[in-house]
Amino acid sequence: MQGWGANLGATLRGQKASILLEIQELDHEADQVGLSADDWSHRYSLETSIMEIYKGKEAFWRQRSRQNWTIQGESNTAYFHAIANGRRRKCSIPCLWDEGSLLEDHREISDHIYAFYRELFSASPRSGLALGVDFCPEAARVTMEENRELTLPFLQSEVAEAIKAMKSNSAPGPDGLPVVFFQTFWEQLCPMIMRMF
Repeated sequence: MQGWGANLGATLRGQKASILLEIQELDHEADQVGLSADDWSHRYSLETSIMEIYKGKEAFWRQRSRQNWTIQGESNTAYFHAIANGRRRKCSIPCLWDEGSLLEDHREISDHIYAFYRELFSASPRSGLALGVDFCPEAARVTMEENRELTLPFLQSEVAEAIKAMKSNSAPGPDGLPVVFFQTFWEQLCPMIMRMF
């Protein structure tokens, strides 16, 4: 059994080294000249294979060590870095189809996405038609009292309740700070946040 385990470990190490080398070569090529859609697909399949090797290794050490760190928290190892990098790469857009033409240049992709959303969210020209003044019945309209209530400034307790109700592990906002930061330092940040409203 010991010899079988050593041979299996050596085989996995060899597979891992060859896959990592191929990924590195593809990444270098992507940085230099870019990759085709087929090359990106091959690169993602290599990444899936390497993730399976890492997961198998992690499960082996979890069973062998009986330690809680592999279950209860992340460790600063290549495995967790590979997972993070894999997520980042999966969120990248290497190419887009634009009515029959394939866009692979990052600038072209960015311009195409920008133009698409600019057109989607821009106001269309007015057609000359408008709703009549009496289109909504009086009972369905917002009253002056309701309007005053809707435009009241936020209370500190309301903001605190909203922040505490958010998922602490959700993605950071435009400022780059995660929700857990605001949940932890609410007392110190409260005056500054309330001034924003």
